[in-house]
Amino acid sequence: MKRREFLYGLGGAGVLSATGLPRLALAMDPPARGLRIAVDESAPGEIREAAESVAKATSHPLLVVLGGAGRRETVSSRRLLSGPLGDRAYNHLVLVGLPSDPLIATAWQREARQTAAGFYIFGFGTLSGDVGYIESDRNPFLHSQGIPSAPFETEVVTITGTTPTGVKMACEAFVSKHLVNGVVAKGWTRPVQGLLDRDPLTPDFELPAPAPPVLKSYQRIGFTQASEDEYRGVLADTGLMPKTIWRAKYYTPGAWNQAGAAGAFDAYSFGLHRRAYGNTRWVAEFDSAADAMAAAPKIANAAHLAKSGNRWSGLQPYYANAKTLGSQNPGPLALWQDGASVAMSTVASD
Repeated sequence: MKRREFLYGLGGAGVLSATGLPRLALAMDPPARGLRIAVDESAPGEIREAAESVAKATSHPLLVVLGGAGRRETVSSRRLLSGPLGDRAYNHLVLVGLPSDPLIATAWQREARQTAAGFYIFGFGTLSGDVGYIESDRNPFLHSQGIPSAPFETEVVTITGTTPTGVKMACEAFVSKHLVNGVVAKGWTRPVQGLLDRDPLTPDFELPAPAPPVLKSYQRIGFTQASEDEYRGVLADTGLMPKTIWRAKYYTPGAWNQAGAAGAFDAYSFGLHRRAYGNTRWVAEFDSAADAMAAAPKIANAAHLAKSGNRWSGLQPYYANAKTLGSQNPGPLALWQDGASVAMSTVASD
């Protein structure tokens, strides 16, 4: 087995160099990063109200970080899309609306799509009914041809769904549970069976306990629900299927300040994408402590970690060709058993 994507389902997929295609110079200096919460002014009232609930969540840890020292405002998604590129590129974005919203159709990752059978989401399968979907990524407008070189990183959180009710449930999960990647639904059915089907969360889902809100200088800013491909990765390495897998993302000041090609890899790793494993604590809960005890050394072996006391430790692998571009050392990786759970962490304070 190669040095695998040790947080299952994660790794270099989707990581692009900040160089790439020739780019047109943008005739402006980047302003202070702010936050734009975008919703279509012609969206159904339920969606506009859901976007307003996001805007009012002034103490939300992620929104506090995204707002930074810049301007924070709610804007029209259509006007933002048709307006100056810099306003989309140099600000963090939270997009709220149906998949038909032109800004969402432009910005999201294509890991979900509407089909004749229902709403297909990679790692969750095809679902129909009221389905809310949240995905996060680095800002694609910042890494577009119109920006000569990314001076820092900006993030985009897309909150969407199959219906206005689905979008509302996704907004509630984002605001109250800090979910930044995942699927929440009620009254759903699965019209098509697939190999990577994972059930969505219920609106009243519970979060994992072993993820404290603060780890020294690191603040927890969001949770990611694991998809079926991650569960299958653990099963392949250990022979055991976890009951649940969650990932908590932490932020430390300056994590998204890297510039250029090498910096893009580091900033991606520290970002919100579900495959970005930097500054993350990953927790898999098994049926029993005995199962967790059996799984821990097998996961450690797959990640090339060495036993040290009650833990296993080592270094994270580089993303793709990040090392040759001058990326910083990705940092430490630790693994330990906690009762019926196995935890891995790339948070230095862990």
